[in-house]
Amino acid sequence: MKELSDELAAKIVNAVLEERCASEEGMRRYRPLLEERAHRIVERLIVGAGEDSGSNNDSPNQIHTLFNVADTIVKDELGSHHYPKPACPDDGGCAMCCTHMRIVLSVQEAAVIAKELLKLTEPEKAEIAHRLPSLGESGPGSRCALLDEQGLCTLYAARPINCRTYRSCSITACEDRVRLGRNAGEEVVFTYPFDDLVRKSFHHVVGPSETPHFLEMNTFLASVLHDDEGLAAWASGQLERENEEKTGRK
Repeated sequence: MKELSDELAAKIVNAVLEERCASEEGMRRYRPLLEERAHRIVERLIVGAGEDSGSNNDSPNQIHTLFNVADTIVKDELGSHHYPKPACPDDGGCAMCCTHMRIVLSVQEAAVIAKELLKLTEPEKAEIAHRLPSLGESGPGSRCALLDEQGLCTLYAARPINCRTYRSCSITACEDRVRLGRNAGEEVVFTYPFDDLVRKSFHHVVGPSETPHFLEMNTFLASVLHDDEGLAAWASGQLERENEEKTGRK
């Protein structure tokens, strides 16, 4: 089991470095920081929680179990004092990520969102539809349609792993990203390497040895909010499986 954990940790560290670092110098700089934390995150989320949830054939329930473990890992990592104090308020109130970043989710997480949308009333779904940006996607100058007028997430308990793990340690860095472009503040945000580790560990559990197929949140919402049949198909996992087949996944 330790050999498996070590192998997965190394694979995930390499994947993070390839995405985050454009130079060999950057990889050398960040590798020790990532390796220090990768093993315990992999052991908790993949080896531990993955085994417990792997026997659950209900994908939304499986993912909720993994969400809970991921939330605990994030809380423990931030409480370990290995990182600067997050700029993100503990009690919420900042929605910059939700208003200026492209929100993506895997097809498995889309099934979870769909299941929660089915529980909403028609007026509640209409409110979300009304908040969809005209171009249908989130990004600079736009906002996630799940964000209500009070700046709170309508489906907070079902929010994707990206929303759960992302942390910034500098409000200025976030503001610079909005004002100057995506790459501004990159180094400051990357001070939290555990977020990438948790995300990639999570996606390994829900789709072992597969490249996750991601959807854009507002695009997904626009496609299902006025389509009860499609929404039900997503919630049942039917469209999740069809999307996996289209991408060549078994």
